[in-house]
Amino acid sequence: MTNTMGRMSTPPPMPYGDTYLLTPPPTGSLDKQVNFVDDDPGKTKPKRETKSKEGESPDAFFEDFQEEDSGIEVDVSDPETIPSTSDSSPASPVPSLSSPTEADPLEKNGLFASSTATPIVTEPFRFMDLPLSIRNKVYEHLLVVPALICVRQKHTASEDQPDSHLYTERRELVPGIAYALAQLTVDGYKVRFSRFAITNGNILFASKEVHGEAKAVLYGKNSFEIVKPSTELNPPVNFSVRLFPSGCQRLVTKLNIRTRSFYGMNWLLSGGYNVIKNYYRGLSTLTLILELESTTKGFGKQWTKDAGETSIAHTKRLQTEIAKHLSSAVKSKNVTKIPAWINLRVMFSGESYYEKLLGSSNGTGTTTDESGKREELRGALIMAWDMCKKSGR
Repeated sequence: MTNTMGRMSTPPPMPYGDTYLLTPPPTGSLDKQVNFVDDDPGKTKPKRETKSKEGESPDAFFEDFQEEDSGIEVDVSDPETIPSTSDSSPASPVPSLSSPTEADPLEKNGLFASSTATPIVTEPFRFMDLPLSIRNKVYEHLLVVPALICVRQKHTASEDQPDSHLYTERRELVPGIAYALAQLTVDGYKVRFSRFAITNGNILFASKEVHGEAKAVLYGKNSFEIVKPSTELNPPVNFSVRLFPSGCQRLVTKLNIRTRSFYGMNWLLSGGYNVIKNYYRGLSTLTLILELESTTKGFGKQWTKDAGETSIAHTKRLQTEIAKHLSSAVKSKNVTKIPAWINLRVMFSGESYYEKLLGSSNGTGTTTDESGKREELRGALIMAWDMCKKSGR
């Protein structure tokens, strides 16, 4: 049998008055309703218990539901974290907009700053507007190293070959630096210029003006060591061959020559210093660095003050030793005086070349007696050198 009754067009009769219930009927009487909105917002309620007590209304079970192990804390002092409620409408899940006068917490953090915020535009720092004295301080901090820069001249490739003696072509120097390594202490290892943490040669590429000022500091403030002229070298030292880049050799003001003795240094009095001065027009000081191992070995032991020897006698003895080596055993009849711009530094193994570090490095690892002998010999040799410069012998 076919059911001809159509779908009902009206809802079924309302069992509880004129409106439908929004919630299931409570377990109590029919006139008891469930209220999902708290009439008293300031009233605090206990957390949900795992089981409701017998006869308890579901009203206390559903309201202010919070898991015990949620670990979420709500700061009641912040009004934005507490949704506004009223008696007529439930709490809205949409967060309320903050007032224009209040700062958004995300705006306080630079990572979450609003893209609409006006950025602070600052002008680029004009380095060239600084005084030249300040700019030179910056150049010194970036380009001057606390060490002795040891440079070596380039030469023809045949010298590097094991069988170079088989070649008939003459080995000769070529313009330019083969390598430049900085050495901190006597008998210490050498490192590259870029290995110093304070140095940064990129300042030379900033602009033409900066390059012109910075290279004057680079070549004028650093101490460079050149090879001691000797006939034993192959090829021999030739100061006429340009060592530094074009236009920079005249900026060098401090040159150093290291040696272990005064032997073979007679070239200084035979016009060698004039040759150096001719090709290094900006040279102000030429320092002869006499490196000694200790006062118990080699020339250090030979030149140490003898027992019972007075300081004056010790100094005169050293003056005679220096003059003998410089004048090739007094074979030269006319002994020229040593120029005043040629100085002597006496240094022992382990001491620093940099003047500001001398106080911290002198006497390192030496006994008190050894340190005293070093200072005594150092002072006597420098005094004897000054006497040779004044008297010429």
